[in-house]
Amino acid sequence: MPNYLPPWERGELPEPPRFRLRDISALIGPGILLAGASIGAGEWLFGPAVSAQYGGTFLWLATIAILTQAFYNLEVMRYALYCGEPIHVGFCRTWPGPVLWVTMLLVLEIANIWPALGANAAVPLAAALLGHLPGDGLVVVAGYKISENGLVKAIGYSIFRLAFVPLIFGGKIYRMIERVMALKLAVVMTFFVIVSVLFISSRSLWEVLGGFVRFGEVATRAETVTAGRYFTVSERDGPELYTLKGVMENGSPFVTESVVVRANRRSGVVAEGERWERLKRRAAELAEPGRFHLETAGALILSGKIGKDGEWTADQIRSPQGDFFSIEAIPDRELKDKVRALIRQQGYERTSIVEHWRGFGHLPLVDWAMLAAFAGMAGAGGMTNSLFSNYARDKGWGMGSRVGAIPSAVGGRTITLSHIGESFAVTETELGKWGGWMKHIGLDQLIWTLCCFVGVGLPCMVSLEFIRNSPVSGNRVAAMVAEGMAERLPGIGGVAWGVTLLVSFLLLAPGQVLSSDQLARRWTDILWTVSRSAKRLDGHQAKWVYYTILGAYCLWGLFVMGRFNPLQIAKIGAVLQNVALGVTSFQVIYVNRTLLPAELRPSLVREFALCCCGLFSLGITIIVIVTM
Repeated sequence: MPNYLPPWERGELPEPPRFRLRDISALIGPGILLAGASIGAGEWLFGPAVSAQYGGTFLWLATIAILTQAFYNLEVMRYALYCGEPIHVGFCRTWPGPVLWVTMLLVLEIANIWPALGANAAVPLAAALLGHLPGDGLVVVAGYKISENGLVKAIGYSIFRLAFVPLIFGGKIYRMIERVMALKLAVVMTFFVIVSVLFISSRSLWEVLGGFVRFGEVATRAETVTAGRYFTVSERDGPELYTLKGVMENGSPFVTESVVVRANRRSGVVAEGERWERLKRRAAELAEPGRFHLETAGALILSGKIGKDGEWTADQIRSPQGDFFSIEAIPDRELKDKVRALIRQQGYERTSIVEHWRGFGHLPLVDWAMLAAFAGMAGAGGMTNSLFSNYARDKGWGMGSRVGAIPSAVGGRTITLSHIGESFAVTETELGKWGGWMKHIGLDQLIWTLCCFVGVGLPCMVSLEFIRNSPVSGNRVAAMVAEGMAERLPGIGGVAWGVTLLVSFLLLAPGQVLSSDQLARRWTDILWTVSRSAKRLDGHQAKWVYYTILGAYCLWGLFVMGRFNPLQIAKIGAVLQNVALGVTSFQVIYVNRTLLPAELRPSLVREFALCCCGLFSLGITIIVIVTM
C-alpha cells in the first residue's frame, strides 16, 4: 500500500508512565480534558430536555454512544502512540491520497462550525442579570432599550469572543485547556453530588440507572399532558395531530413549540390561526398549580393532584369503561395497569421499539432530532472524539513526545511541532513498552467513560426531580433547571436559582474554549503535514497557521449566532456530528489496518466495536431524516 506523505522518521518508543499514586498527574490526560468538555451540550442541554419529556426511557442511547466512543478513542490514540501524528494525518496517508480525505474532512467539519456552547452559555448569565428566564420583554442596557433575547445574543457574542483568550496564552495550548476542563469538572461534579445527596429521590435515581440498561425501550407520551404550569395540548383533525407546548407565565401561555404530525412525520410550524388560539385557551384552562391532566388517543382522561414530592395521585379517571375516582376502583386489570403506568411515569407509557413497530407500523412519534442530538453529544461526539489523538500527541504520550506540540501565541515561542511523525521499529523491547502504553490509555479511557456516565446521569436525575414534563425552548433550555429548583425549594429558592445558573454557565462556557480549539487544531495538524506552503515554515511557526484558522472561525461564529437561536445551533451541530463520527469510525479501522505493523493492530473485537460505533451514529441520523 503506497504512502502518500513523506515516510516517518525513526526513533525509540519512550518508557510508559508507572502507575504510582505520587505520579497521578501523569495519569491525567485527554480523558479528563475531554470528560470536562463532554459534560456540556449533550448532558446539560439535551439530557434534561429528553428526561423531562420521557423520563429515563431513552438513556440506553447514551450507554451505546459512550461505550462505542470509548473504543473509537482508544483506536485513534493507538495511531498517535505509534507515530506521534493525529489520526487525521493518518487518513491522508492512505489510498487514494490527501485530496480525497481532506475534502471529506472539510465536509464533515460542517458539524463543528456551530458555536452552540457559547450561544447557550449566555442564557443562564442573562437569567441571572434579569432575575428570570429571558423572554419577549424589554430591558434597558446603558440607556438603550433592547429585547431580552437581544441581551442574550449580546452576552453570547462576548462569551464566544472571550473563549479565545485561554488559547492565546499559556505556552502549550493543551496544558491551558487541561487546567480549564479539570477545574470545570471539579466544580460541576461537586454541585451535582451535593444536589443529588440532598434533594434527589430514590425514584429518580433508579429511573436513571435503569434507563441506562433498558436497551430498545421507547416512550409514547399522552397527546395532552399538563403538570402545574407546564402544558402539552393537542387536537386531532382527521389523521393530523396539532400539538402546542409551553408554560404559563403571568396567567398567559408562553408557547415554546408547535408541531403538526402528518403521515407519521413531525414538523414544526408557527402557531398562528384560530386552531392554535383555541389550543392556547385550552392550555390556560387545564394548567393549574398543583394539579395534572392528561388525555390519550384511546379516550382515557386522567386528572389529579401533584404532591410536594412531585408524585401524582389520580382523583378523576374517565374511560370508555366508565368514570372512577381512584385507580383501585377500576375493575378491568388491563386498564388499571395502563392507568398506573401513566401516573407512575407521569404522562407516558413504555414499550420496546419492536413491539411499537408491530403495533403501529412506524417508529414512535417523538422528537428524534433531539434524541439524536442527545446521543451524538453523549460522551464527546462527532469529530471531537478524534481529538484524543491530537491531545495524546500534545501530552507527549508514546511517540508524541518526539514531535512536539502546537504553541500558543504568547508564551510558547520555544515549542516546536515537527512536520512529519516518528515511528519505532517493532522489537521485543519495544513491544513491552507498547503494552505499557496501551494499558495507560486504557486507564485514561476508563476514567473518561466513568465521568461520562456520571455526567449524563446526574443532570438527568436533577431534571426528573425538578422539571419533569417541562417544555423545551430555544432560548431557555440552559436555565430551565434553575427555574425548576427555585420553584420546588422555596426556602432556598433564591440561592438555588443563583447557584444553578452559575453552574449552568460553567457547564457550557468552558466547552466553547475546546470547541474553538478543536477546529483550529485539527486543520493546523492536517495542513502542517499536507500543505507545501506550511512545510516551508519553521517548527515554532505552527501557531500562525493555528491562529489564522481560529480567526476565521471567530468571524463565522459571530455571524451564526446572529442568525439562529441557541437550541437550533446546538441541534444542527449535534445531529451532523453523528454523521462525522459514523464515517470516521470506519476510516479509523482502515488506517490502523493499513499503516500499523501487524503486531500493533487492534483485535477483531475492537474493530467490531468500532463498526458498532459507526453503524449506531449513522443509523440514528437516518432515523432523523426519515421521520422529518
